[in-house]
Amino acid sequence: MNSDPVIEVRGLTKRVTDATGELTILDGIDLTVQAGGSVAIVGASGSGKSTLLGLLAGLDSASAGSVRLLGHELTGMAEDQRAALRNGSVGFVFQSFQLMPHLTALENVALPLELQGGMSTRDAFSRARTLLERVGLAERTGHYPKLLSGGEQQRVALARAFVTRPAVLFADEPTGSLDAATGHAVIDLMFELNRSNGATLVLVTHDVDLAQRCDAIITIEAGHRVPNAPHGAASSRNASNVEAGR
Repeated sequence: MNSDPVIEVRGLTKRVTDATGELTILDGIDLTVQAGGSVAIVGASGSGKSTLLGLLAGLDSASAGSVRLLGHELTGMAEDQRAALRNGSVGFVFQSFQLMPHLTALENVALPLELQGGMSTRDAFSRARTLLERVGLAERTGHYPKLLSGGEQQRVALARAFVTRPAVLFADEPTGSLDAATGHAVIDLMFELNRSNGATLVLVTHDVDLAQRCDAIITIEAGHRVPNAPHGAASSRNASNVEAGR
């Protein structure tokens, strides 16, 4: 496993202002995520965990502190610079799938490769088809999202997330819209792709069983990171995959 950190966070703070005044969503978060592992971010609704994921991925900018993603300091970067960093290096899986309704499953999976450039349409579709076969959708490549079940749509989303062979995969409640059996199948597939591609997996979840499958757990309460008790087999790997900030 590569020992270089893929994510380094120091003093990360996020504040927003509304009609009632200034609200602190995250306050002084420190963490380091090493390459190749899996990390679950957990906490009650409104604790700030999805906000943290967005900041780690460069989807939002911090009010204070620093975030380094894949060796690049996100603080001060413009959105187009953060987007360029994410392109090809970062994959996403969302609860609501976020598939393009007017594109087939194959076209949805190939889209990130076409946006990235540097690959012919034929090669992009070939790689997309291979990923769809790996997630068990070889017979659904020509189907539009509305013709797919929720589990099938999430498998398309997984294939799309991994098609660029990202260094980091961020997932926000990836099974939140699925029934328990389908959710477990999708999670098995996500961890299988995570292992086979060597990507670092960072996910937000309410699912305790899913969190326990990760190498480490980060708990957020009222915008602060709180210590975790060791959990099962993953506890022996916590120090190498996620370190408390100093």
